[in-house]
Amino acid sequence: MRYQYLDARLRQAFDDAGLSRCQRALLQGVLRALDPDAHLGEHVAGLNSAFVAVQRAQTALASHASEDHPRWNLLRRVISTSVTVMDAAAPAYAHAGAKALAQARQTLLDVDAVIAADGQKLDPAVTKAAAAKLDPEALRTAVRHWLGPLWNGVELPLRARMIAELAVVTACHGRDGRHLRADLLRFLKKPHDLAQVLWPEPRRHVVALVVRGARVLRHLDELLPGVRQEPLHRSRLPRDDFLKDVVTGSSVLIRLPVTAADAHTAALLGRRALSEVLDQYAAGERLTELDIAPVWQVSGPTGRVTRTEHQRTVASAYPLTPYWPAELRSAMRVANLARQVDAPMASAGLAWSALEATGLDPGKIAWLAKACALQMLRQHLVSLHVVVGNHDRGLRPPLDAQVPTTGVKHHLKSVDAWLDVLVEHNRPAEQLKAAQDAVTKLAENEGGLVQDLVELWRARLADSAVLAHWLQEQEDTAAALLEWLYVTRNLAFHAGTFAAPGDVLTAHAGQALADLTLEFLGNWRTRERQRGQAETPALDVYRRLAQRKDQLSARLRRAGSVRRLSVEDISGPDEKWWSRGND
Repeated sequence: MRYQYLDARLRQAFDDAGLSRCQRALLQGVLRALDPDAHLGEHVAGLNSAFVAVQRAQTALASHASEDHPRWNLLRRVISTSVTVMDAAAPAYAHAGAKALAQARQTLLDVDAVIAADGQKLDPAVTKAAAAKLDPEALRTAVRHWLGPLWNGVELPLRARMIAELAVVTACHGRDGRHLRADLLRFLKKPHDLAQVLWPEPRRHVVALVVRGARVLRHLDELLPGVRQEPLHRSRLPRDDFLKDVVTGSSVLIRLPVTAADAHTAALLGRRALSEVLDQYAAGERLTELDIAPVWQVSGPTGRVTRTEHQRTVASAYPLTPYWPAELRSAMRVANLARQVDAPMASAGLAWSALEATGLDPGKIAWLAKACALQMLRQHLVSLHVVVGNHDRGLRPPLDAQVPTTGVKHHLKSVDAWLDVLVEHNRPAEQLKAAQDAVTKLAENEGGLVQDLVELWRARLADSAVLAHWLQEQEDTAAALLEWLYVTRNLAFHAGTFAAPGDVLTAHAGQALADLTLEFLGNWRTRERQRGQAETPALDVYRRLAQRKDQLSARLRRAGSVRRLSVEDISGPDEKWWSRGND
């Protein structure tokens, strides 16, 4: 799925429809954010969103009032990080929603002042009243009004921020990126109301799922109104039936009605509802193992049938490290379990437990947030290289000569070589100048999101203070995600909460944070083992990277230039982050 927002079919559809650069950037930006394979800094779950910040703050306040979770001190941290995220997103709300955002911000500041004064004696009535005053839906409505300005043209960098918020609202509406891409292709052939494409009225779908381990689930229609079930026999299935590979013993076909915006979202909601119902049967039949098969089929309101896509496979699978890093074994085990759990709240809680297994505790969240900001800088630059060279291979030779790659996937041999191409030079060498010109031509030829990304990163790298500000925003966003992940873990495992607004995004963010953390910890362990050095405890890695991020930010704010910045091993054990030459 990754980079399908840049594939030839979609590009041709853009050309045929005569879309402007801004219009391409809008559609591609939303599709990229909804791509399940996008890295943390690109996916909706990891984007800076005032709408999500207010939604989370409201959930935390209401939960504190009813369950005393999160406790007053954690609640205050959630409020603080939410306000920080809202402040960063505020410029976008000048187009609509500024008043609603200001009111939400003041509500949070007011309740924070009460918490600061009362501490553990905080009256639940205060948090209940504050939760009632917050109105995330007002922000959602405001963001939808941005569609017109974005379609007609908003200047960078504000355009990128507004598209990100719009993508978050689209995801929270229950839109799946794969289905949205298909809908947009139809829209481009026969344009109509784009708002109806992004946010269609949820309609009735029928989701077919298979429960293995039983032929009949008694009283299921009382637990799931409208459901139908049918015992399955392997010998009676049609040869081409989508169930033929999953029915191996006692199984039952479940068809349940689901109201959703598209078929893929219906499948997700249907599986979630059925998995929650199976909790009842697991409790009633404790000696029987019941599970939901991975296949599904959805019949839409028009009769169109959508089925499970083929699962992705690879020719060769590689471990995180070529040996067992003792300290990370528990974290890897729990992170893998988090991916296998259907329930989003439980998945998010397990993702926090994976981070906790590395030694992280709530008091050290700031350390890990800073470390994540460094790693996301590297990820963004690597991703940019991929999308720039995704097409027009005839324009690439000057770039490839300056920035060599390896393997069929064209992995960068040196991220710093790519960084050097993006940074301005007073008197660049001939080969470097040719590579920079090639990037400009590639971006102009692609247009849309790719051109936006190249201009955004050139602007960030042209002013070290701007890059420092960007790094701070990544840190703030990661800190807010980590605090909310800890809150979700407490709500799921202590308060027994099994559903919350935006919990699917929280689960995705939790898994992505665990993956990101294991990525740089695995690299750190590999480097140390190659040198015969003792393993540095993960918590010390977080501390060192946090110090490095602070030192880098301070250097950037006073340097005026990023020409000495090195991102090759920016989250590794070597202190080479300011080691490149000046020329």
